[in-house]
Amino acid sequence: MTGADTYGGGDQPSSDRRMAIPATCELYRGAVGYTNLMLSKRDGVIVLDPHVTGSCVISLDENAAIALRDTLTKWLG
Repeated sequence: MTGADTYGGGDQPSSDRRMAIPATCELYRGAVGYTNLMLSKRDGVIVLDPHVTGSCVISLDENAAIALRDTLTKWLG
């Protein structure tokens, strides 16, 4: 799935279905908070776009999103 497929050719989900989280890209070695991790929800799929460009997109179905949530909850307490 490409960024164009995920975003429907550039369409953005409504603001209540997306948010940006300050993060760091280990590959490009930017400062803490340099990279925004854009999270959005589209048709029941959680989309993570680490550079807010659509060039590197990770899509999680409901089961994968639940597994990620459970893992983060376990790690963070």
